[in-house]
Amino acid sequence: MAEHLTEQEIHLYRSQAEDPGRRQITAAHLAVCPPCLERVLNSEHSMVAVNALTQSFFPAAGEEAFHLSPAELKSYVTGSSDTADQIVCESHLESCEQCDRELRRLSTVQPVSKIQFGRQSSTSGFLTPMRLAAAVALIGIIALGALVWWQRSSRPDGRESVNKGAPVAPANDRSGPLAVLTPQPENVSSNPAVVASLKDNSREIRLNQEGKLSGLEGFDESSQKMVKGALAGEGLPKPKDLDELSSPPIQLLGEAPSENVFQLIGPMGKVITEQRPAFSWRPLSGATNYVVGIFDTNFNLVAHSSSLSTTRWTVDVPLQRGQIYSWEVTATKDGKEFKAPVAPAPSAQFRLIEEDKLNALSKLKQQKPASHLALGLMYARFGLVSDAEAEFRKLVKDNPDSAVAKRLLRTIQSWR
Repeated sequence: MAEHLTEQEIHLYRSQAEDPGRRQITAAHLAVCPPCLERVLNSEHSMVAVNALTQSFFPAAGEEAFHLSPAELKSYVTGSSDTADQIVCESHLESCEQCDRELRRLSTVQPVSKIQFGRQSSTSGFLTPMRLAAAVALIGIIALGALVWWQRSSRPDGRESVNKGAPVAPANDRSGPLAVLTPQPENVSSNPAVVASLKDNSREIRLNQEGKLSGLEGFDESSQKMVKGALAGEGLPKPKDLDELSSPPIQLLGEAPSENVFQLIGPMGKVITEQRPAFSWRPLSGATNYVVGIFDTNFNLVAHSSSLSTTRWTVDVPLQRGQIYSWEVTATKDGKEFKAPVAPAPSAQFRLIEEDKLNALSKLKQQKPASHLALGLMYARFGLVSDAEAEFRKLVKDNPDSAVAKRLLRTIQSWR
């Protein structure tokens, strides 16, 4: 065969018009000639594989040429070697005089007619069996890729394919080595690798390498985007609302703390959902009654309790959503009033969640079964720390070995 395939030979090979013997010779040539292989495929989708195949013909640093074993030469002479071995032997014999002499010595019964490639490059002697096996495997991959491209471009609606000249042997063709080596499309898995997965209630949530999320079908785009980010390892940002509500303790200079001090319990430094929240505090020893006052950001009194003998009170008027409020408790003891909080304790503030955020949460909760991951992430985004922690705890329970679930739980706990 000439140094490269002629246009007629390429046309015959593409159209499956060659006889089996000639087709085998052409296929063997394609195994060692990337330029001709590229011309045969003629598809932009094969360039990466063609380049990889070309690289397989270059020797590694310090690599030496191999020699065929007597058993390999004998199998080649008798015709009992398989197609891949024939390609290896034929390619090697073209450049190795030692193996060529040994082949002629073994061929005493009848002469062996070698396939003449005509390529006498300095690198052909480095076609080791491993390298040529990789080359043959790559040919199969290229042929499979071209087959998939051809099938997709040949649509039933009669539209022309992008590249009319991309030829691929039919999957059931057995007339040449390439057809034998070509993997069948139905045996090839096209599913990208899963990079992260979690058991979530009765769901199985997965994210693959292409960024496709499964397990949350029917969830809105915003929820799916949050879950994708968490599974991909993105950090969980702390909402600014929480920083605004967490004032540092006040330092007192030269003043001893009073013994008539009591502490508030909550809500403090958090975002809440109830428009009529319950307030609680620790008792002051000897106090006879308490009064709770609630103030807006301008320090206007918006609600207050009557005189209370208990340490818990629920506001009797609804507060406005999206607003920040402060509150204090005044205790009466021995006819004197003592307030909390007082320095060095920080001020007691909370924020009432906005209506639109509450609606988003309500919509997410309607998904059945509920997703602990999606709910936890949304709670965290809105600053509802306790709710987010509860959901992430359930997630860790279902996934005790998951680094993702543990990281989310640790992060939300650090916000307290």
